[in-house]
Amino acid sequence: MMKQIVGGVIILSLGSPSHQFKVPHVIRSHGRGALTTKSSGLCADITNNDAGEELTPSDTETKILQLAQSHFVGQALLTLLRVGVMDVLHMTEALTVDEIITKINDTKKASTSTINREALFRSLRLVCTSGVVGETTKEVNENMESAYFATDIGMRLQTTADKSMAPFILHWLEDPLWNAWSELPSYVESTDDRNSPPFDRANGMSASEYYLQNAESCSRRNSVARYASTKEISSIIEAMKQSTSLNESALSDKVIVDVGGGYGDFVTALKESIPTIGQCYCLDLADVIADAKETVPVGNKDDDNTPTLVAGNMFDPTTIPPCDVIFTKHVLCDFPDEDVVQALKSFRKALADSKEGKVVIMDAALPNGDDLNGKWNAAVSFDVLLMLSGRRGERSQLEWSNLAKKSGFVLEDVLATSAVTVDLAVLSLESP
Repeated sequence: MMKQIVGGVIILSLGSPSHQFKVPHVIRSHGRGALTTKSSGLCADITNNDAGEELTPSDTETKILQLAQSHFVGQALLTLLRVGVMDVLHMTEALTVDEIITKINDTKKASTSTINREALFRSLRLVCTSGVVGETTKEVNENMESAYFATDIGMRLQTTADKSMAPFILHWLEDPLWNAWSELPSYVESTDDRNSPPFDRANGMSASEYYLQNAESCSRRNSVARYASTKEISSIIEAMKQSTSLNESALSDKVIVDVGGGYGDFVTALKESIPTIGQCYCLDLADVIADAKETVPVGNKDDDNTPTLVAGNMFDPTTIPPCDVIFTKHVLCDFPDEDVVQALKSFRKALADSKEGKVVIMDAALPNGDDLNGKWNAAVSFDVLLMLSGRRGERSQLEWSNLAKKSGFVLEDVLATSAVTVDLAVLSLESP
């Protein structure tokens, strides 16, 4: 590692040093993690130049360094998960590197250890900067050593934890998706973008083909999807209760259709939450409804919480039951703008007899302008993740407003939910 001072900024580069400086005197006890140094001269203070000025980077330089290094922690954390470190760390007990290795070997019933102690130690220190793992000191054989514990965040990354979020790290940072990012520059520069998305370029096949052939990776992807979906319905209903346009008073006696509703999970939960809602329908393609009828009882009574299952097509208004409110979750995000306009026009015809017809689009609504600039947003990240595999993406409030106008609607409101994967874009009928 070489340090150069360029324009007042310390530049670190990998390679053989060109100097012949002596290594400062080191006091080492029990390996890395129990290390102190004594130094003088050039090695004593690399932050001071000859003029005595501190070489502290500006806020801009610091931000750029953080951006350039942002993947470092993710890959180190992936390593800790794969090795089994996160499953042996706890909040109430700090473990030295050697104790961590022993616990991992005991868990795996390994007679000999193959873990690189030095690499593990340095990876742990890096992950400490993220707040997932914490470092303290511990006395071992009269020497003080670094010891590590899981924070509350780290506990959620144990693979056996209740509501574990470990699958997010294991899925998003494993080779198939990680390698897809390296193909993003060529994808951006290509005009033939739909035929060969980054995932396909990196893996030689589509995402659907890959996960069909790789059961372990598919399991991780499905775990991420399950985690997200289990929060969505409850968070949607809670957001509706807080809204004047979608609360119990607004929806009482209204006829509801969930387009692309699968087995009717959403409208069933909605009817249970707001019993005064009128008839509820779940519309999906014929093969989906046929499968749903094998396992879900069909509701035909006003006091029955189960929906009436209807085979139909959102592009054909004659197959959509006349209604007051149409809900659709994670459906329109998979279609291009021209198809969305066609679907919304179809919805409008199904709402023709309603005085206050609405469409509620349950997708992530991306921010615009000042709501986007300089702020982390999970939905924006998810949108690009969809792009890597060639799928359509989420839309912003501005985009939904423009599509609504082309279809005879106006964007009335966008309601945030507690689930980062879904918001409620509420479209109302445009005045004649």
